Amino acid sequence: FYLLNSNIQMKILLNNTDLNKALNKASNLGFIPTMGSLHPGHISLIKKSIKQCNKTIVSIFVNPTQFNSQNDFKKYPRNKKRDLLILKKLDVDYLYMPLINEIYKFKRIKKIKLFKKDNILCAKYRPGHFEGVLDIMERLTKLIKPSKIYMGEKDLQQLLLVKRCLEKKYKTKIISCKTIRNNRKLALSSRN
Repeated sequence: FYLLNSNIQMKILLNNTDLNKALNKASNLGFIPTMGSLHPGHISLIKKSIKQCNKTIVSIFVNPTQFNSQNDFKKYPRNKKRDLLILKKLDVDYLYMPLINEIYKFKRIKKIKLFKKDNILCAKYRPGHFEGVLDIMERLTKLIKPSKIYMGEKDLQQLLLVKRCLEKKYKTKIISCKTIRNNRKLALSSRN
């Protein structure tokens, strides 16, 4: 369905069939993957994509495989109504909000494993987290086929792992964007 935004209609895609239909002829497509609870950091990524690409798609999907505990997954902030209002004010062309079964329809043939050298910093203390991030990013990239993916530098280890994984396999470029901070210099995050 569509959300009206002054002169522009944002198309909300809830399943892969609608996604494929909508993006069938999209070229120079910018993609901003999110788990929702949008903040000015996300907005800066969206604005950059709108400036640099013909079309922009934002995803909102709280990915269960990147959480180390079920409790943490359940507690993750979700506010779809607020997110829709934010996106309505921007010139976003598409919003992709799939259900879990749309994303995890197929099992992976080969399990994602981090190299031993990558098991440092955050990865050392969050086993399975980055494997879940790489899995979802690969699944979303396969589905959306973006020209560019916009990611913040706040999660630098994640950014570098995704860049290395995706740019080798797909015709997509990861665009690294500066971290947006609050007036106390704290990096903006959906959790804070």
